[in-house]
Amino acid sequence: MSYRDSQSYLCGCGYFVGPTKHYLARVRLDAHTTILSSTSRTTLKQIFSNPSPDEIKDCLYTFPLFDGVSVVAFDCHIGSRLLRGVVKERSQAKATFDRAVSRGETAGYLEQLPEASDVFSTRLGNIPANGEVHVNITYVGELKHDAEADGIRFTLPTRIAPRYGAIPSNPSSSNVREDGGIKITVDASVAEGSFIRGIQSPSHPIAVTMGSTSASEDVEVAMHKASATLSLGSTELEKDFVLIVLNKDSGTPKAILESHPTIPNQRALMLTLVPRFSLPPSNPDIVFVADRSGSMTDNIPTLVAALKVFLKSLPVGVTFNICSFGSSCSFLWPKSKAYSRESLKEALDHVQTFSANYGGTETFAALKATIENRYTGVPCEVMLLTDGDIWSQESLFSYVNEEAKKSKLSLRVFALGIGDGVSHALIEGVARAGNGFAQTVNIGEKLDSKVIRMLKGALSPHTTDYSLEVNYRNEETDEGFEIVERVTDALKVMLSEEKSPENPEAKESKTISFFDNTSRPAGQEKAPSAENDNADPFAHLPAISIPKFIQTPQDIPPLYPFSRTSVYLLYSSDIQKTPMSVTLRAKSEHGPLELEIPVEVLSTPGQTVHQLAARKAILELEEHRGWIYEAKGTDDTETLLKDRYPRRFDEIVQREAVRIGVRFQVGGKWSSFVAVQANDQVGATDEPNNTQASPRTMLDFEADVD
Repeated sequence: MSYRDSQSYLCGCGYFVGPTKHYLARVRLDAHTTILSSTSRTTLKQIFSNPSPDEIKDCLYTFPLFDGVSVVAFDCHIGSRLLRGVVKERSQAKATFDRAVSRGETAGYLEQLPEASDVFSTRLGNIPANGEVHVNITYVGELKHDAEADGIRFTLPTRIAPRYGAIPSNPSSSNVREDGGIKITVDASVAEGSFIRGIQSPSHPIAVTMGSTSASEDVEVAMHKASATLSLGSTELEKDFVLIVLNKDSGTPKAILESHPTIPNQRALMLTLVPRFSLPPSNPDIVFVADRSGSMTDNIPTLVAALKVFLKSLPVGVTFNICSFGSSCSFLWPKSKAYSRESLKEALDHVQTFSANYGGTETFAALKATIENRYTGVPCEVMLLTDGDIWSQESLFSYVNEEAKKSKLSLRVFALGIGDGVSHALIEGVARAGNGFAQTVNIGEKLDSKVIRMLKGALSPHTTDYSLEVNYRNEETDEGFEIVERVTDALKVMLSEEKSPENPEAKESKTISFFDNTSRPAGQEKAPSAENDNADPFAHLPAISIPKFIQTPQDIPPLYPFSRTSVYLLYSSDIQKTPMSVTLRAKSEHGPLELEIPVEVLSTPGQTVHQLAARKAILELEEHRGWIYEAKGTDDTETLLKDRYPRRFDEIVQREAVRIGVRFQVGGKWSSFVAVQANDQVGATDEPNNTQASPRTMLDFEADVD
């Protein structure tokens, strides 16, 4: 394994002619984002041209997206043909694409790289000679709260950052033809009655229009709307595009209930807030894990500046240490020392010597050494400062997740991403696994407030036993008493071998004859049809019913002041009651915490809340968490499904992720988009056709609340 130069990961659409790799010229890149409150919908429109006189059989295009976003639409316009993508189980989607290409049809295939949730690749097949390819990708995502500016932060990744380790797939290399231009448009809207104070970009010069959006330039000026644009003559950006929307009341708690436009009786609820509460600080052990690998060369000044703010802001009573890592790791002291004038001076002198001289990026080994070296019986807060550039992320997340569980919540991991090409999948994923939160700082960006608020999060007492309750009005009584339903109580599921109400008697086994004329000798069985792309790859697994609610994240993470938290509920179609409010509860050593939030019902059906909820549920399953890890059978209150089916549980998890992805048309690690001609003829899935929602239905709760 070795560190690879950043130029190896510029996005390009490459194909091979013999052993030589060539690239289609990218003629144009347009990105249009609509921000509504704390969510965004982005459509990337890219035009590639094939200037050669020959048809291109197979072309691969690899590109980055922000961690956690939900790809909800994919289509290709190749020549005169428009191909719309649908989500299928990964192997089925790939087989459908390969079969279409082998028949000479034009086709498209989009997948998430299994090794990194923020890297996607698109394959295009049978591109006509001297033709153009239009690739449109739409995704939705939650927006983070920017603690420095106290606003909403939107990031558009522009390149796959250099990463340490063996490359599992082949991202496009540097010989990319960029013949056209780029235009990025961001339209922002907040609730009427609130207003946008401004829009700024710490990464690029932008043109800002206040009072209107690009779609409503002729409409009367409204201060809850604004727009920003960036236009360049090249289709390549040298760093991530970052935009911050400054608006009043951006962190106000909201609970939004959305009905799906095409799936009958399907609803989803989103709870989102930026907490504002204060508890007496604790005195934990704090360990700063600083990335000094080769990829941090340009980021060392920012790393040093952040560490200085951290160190000078520590309170008396804590213990602390610094771990430097790269190919290997080393600690400032064998064990953490108490914070004092002497230890602070020694640490500051040490940080001043930092350079990017530690080689590769062995993040796993550094975090493992830090966790093993901590004081037992004392809360430990790990502060990871890195550009996050590694490929092997899943094993790291699993380790941190297990250690956090074993510590009984006395261990937390926070991540500060440093630089202009941060791997958001790494820093967000390790923070999720470690019950902390992540932030990013670009080169040259102000960081004091972010660092101090992250430190305040680490000093906050550990809160436990988070729960979510849904409150309904009792329609059967005149008094209107509330009915309270605890979401986690719904995790009892019907298994295939249990007696169901519809089938109370166990199914009798059919008698099998010792001599059956219809049976075939071994090796002569009829092979399954190669054309059957819809064969169920999970047919051998036990059937498991779906709970009344799917809460995601299943285990609500600790809430921190000034860090946005969102929790979703996917309702089953059996629940017809409309909730009045939701109550969030937790416990701390200083007493219980509680917040009740009224539910706002969207009058216009939409898909955005469903798609965000589906993606978060899938991401949890990919990271070895989620409802199915805590589910039990209705016949047994003690045995978890993962203990009941240890041999098949990984497949059960994968099946559930695919079910959610196909139902809500959301891509993921185990489900992919495939765009072929057959999609427009007979449809490629039995699920409802989830067409893209109009901007009107996208979380427009400011205008559509009943």
